Amino acid sequence: MKKYMITLLIVLAFFTNPSSSKAAEAQWDGAQVVKGQTGKMTFTKDVKVYKKNANGTYSSMTVKRNNYFRVYDIEKYDNKTFYWMSSGYRVQATDLVVFKKVPLNIRASLYDNPGYININGQASNLNYGTHYLKGFEYGAPSYDIVIGENLYYDYTYPSEGNIRGGYIDATDIRIAETIKRDEGLYKLTADTRHLRGPMAGGNAGGKYSKGTVFQSLGIEINGYIRMQELGTWGEDFIFTYIPVTLLQPVQAQEKRYIRYGVVGKGKKSKELKRFDEVMLLTEKNMTAWIEIDGETYYVPKKVLATIKPNESPVITTSFLPNDTLQQLVYTNGVYKKTANNRFEAQSNNQFIDYLETEQTFSYEKDGIKYIFDKPVTEGSKVTRIENGMKNEGFVRAIHYTFTESSGTFNNVVETSYGEFFAPGYGYIKGYSSELRSYE
Repeated sequence: MKKYMITLLIVLAFFTNPSSSKAAEAQWDGAQVVKGQTGKMTFTKDVKVYKKNANGTYSSMTVKRNNYFRVYDIEKYDNKTFYWMSSGYRVQATDLVVFKKVPLNIRASLYDNPGYININGQASNLNYGTHYLKGFEYGAPSYDIVIGENLYYDYTYPSEGNIRGGYIDATDIRIAETIKRDEGLYKLTADTRHLRGPMAGGNAGGKYSKGTVFQSLGIEINGYIRMQELGTWGEDFIFTYIPVTLLQPVQAQEKRYIRYGVVGKGKKSKELKRFDEVMLLTEKNMTAWIEIDGETYYVPKKVLATIKPNESPVITTSFLPNDTLQQLVYTNGVYKKTANNRFEAQSNNQFIDYLETEQTFSYEKDGIKYIFDKPVTEGSKVTRIENGMKNEGFVRAIHYTFTESSGTFNNVVETSYGEFFAPGYGYIKGYSSELRSYE
């Protein structure tokens, strides 16, 4: 019996929400303010107030003038304002109502991790449902907020490159506890719309279909989890809020192997090597989501193999431009051979130099120099020198075949700088230029 009671206590402790470390109430304007309260109101004369019951009937009660009542929620739409009292009574703002708002910083002090949501639902207000989330996420708006009597924010959106700011009245803000969530993958259990904030009826976009996969950004607020949808490889992140009730964790399916070196992307990045074992979570279009060491990443689907891949090639013969080449056409210019181991373009600072020694392959294009240690293998050292600054990288992958607009190449070397070199041709692709043709 004693053992049974101990087990029961453990189960009860697991399912019981821990009490907040914050006080349940605060003192303001001569009265107690409780969590969830947005203001208080009284009436200039005795009035009758009403509430609608679940069965469609109405209940009423008479409130006395000059008696104060707590207000727990505020609605603003169609140029009208409504105050919600306790027990479901709802009162429209008129000359009979005297309302006082609780300063936002007083309300926030009752929460462990307060989150701020715009609840001004006026027809012209597109900010309804906006979550003023402090901090930065790539591709998402970021807010620098200051909480006083009202909310002040500086607003930056990456694509705009400028900063906006303004005040939000405390009566336009709902505070909700921000809950820590895991950052795994979830899929939709029903169709839903893309919401730009954690509020039903908020600023919405397109529709998501059942089964769409998202990655959690680690927070829940107002019953919604902040998510990012990852499209095909290379697309921008799409940030959205999904009701908790419509999400189901994605379970690992089966083991996969990395076919060649690649960067796994997600909340953070990870260098993945040939032969690394990962767990496949889900796939979409050209992208796959994987799990390794308890973290979630996305990679191009083509990088995954169901059986162990072949050994990586080893480059021992030169991958520098061969002697037969006379012209290399890049997106940034036409380079013509002017001497042994040198090509030049029309501009004085556009040139290609290359040299092989017993220890290294050396290649320089437009003032940026790469030194490859021999033999060239996946993981071997690559030194990049630009404007006198030396950086040490490595060979991320050697691709058996690699196709670009200029053709298909064999044993192409990919560096950790994201640049590609083909045996017999040299530099074929990078951030600054790409090989289009050659003679």
